[in-house]
Amino acid sequence: MKYIDRKVIKGKAQYYLQYQGYSKYIGSFLPVSLKDELLDFFIELSEEENDNLPKNIKNEFKYGGLDKLEKLHYFHIALNHDLLKKEHDIFYNEFIKLYTYHSNRSEGSRTTKKDIDKFVSKNIRVPKTKTDQEIFNSFLAFDFALSDEMKWNMKSIKHIHSLLLDGIDPMIAGKWKTEDNVAPNSQPTSSYKNVQNDIKNLIKWLKNESRKKTYPPKIAIQFYVKFEHIHPFLDGNGRVGRILLNAILHKFNYPPIIFFSTNHQQHCTAMTSAINGRCGGINKHFLQQVKKTNDSLFAKILP
Repeated sequence: MKYIDRKVIKGKAQYYLQYQGYSKYIGSFLPVSLKDELLDFFIELSEEENDNLPKNIKNEFKYGGLDKLEKLHYFHIALNHDLLKKEHDIFYNEFIKLYTYHSNRSEGSRTTKKDIDKFVSKNIRVPKTKTDQEIFNSFLAFDFALSDEMKWNMKSIKHIHSLLLDGIDPMIAGKWKTEDNVAPNSQPTSSYKNVQNDIKNLIKWLKNESRKKTYPPKIAIQFYVKFEHIHPFLDGNGRVGRILLNAILHKFNYPPIIFFSTNHQQHCTAMTSAINGRCGGINKHFLQQVKKTNDSLFAKILP
């Protein structure tokens, strides 16, 4: 069983919780409170791993909240256990609804939380309205990005964009921009002539940082900033970028994030600074939004 090791010592079974070199003895039989033991084990690991983070990472995320991020990181590792499947499914079902609402609202959508709840409750498979299409597309794109089908190449990135804009703007869905555009706050972006080369280099950068075992949240944030600076599509760049950011976090078992539409101006300001090489603001904003995201959802699974 994942994270649980059984050893026979002098003819008697002994059980241990184990994860990447860490071990905790839990007895000669599996306790009734195994789920609680599992969560406590990963909380203890998060505290130890937080203490062991390199000084440069602590300095880059110096505004507070890094310990919370690491606790959430290990909580999401624990969610991968079969014992917590119910909690896992509830968490991500609630997350995708809240994520879709705020991600679309940040781009000017009029979709409401009631619309999304209605969409989910009716289990709509063939969207008939523009609102249903927006919700349907967001769910499909996010599911694809977190699935085994997602490959970190240009084809997958274009496919996410195609899924998002299918039936909404078919003329540009899944196609690189054909004219120059600007990022929020009128920030200049890559020329449309350079998009494919810039995205290729961004993917190479991502794979190189992963091989170097750079701190995963740092990789995710920087990828997102670089992607938005390129702005490879005529529309939908923010939505694609936020999905890709979450796909990277998911890959490394870090908690998902919603950039709340109520904090949109703060988000744009932090992104503008980051694009210009000042990352303190986006790192702080990231930690705040991760905490806000998960605090909003914890009551659903750990009442």
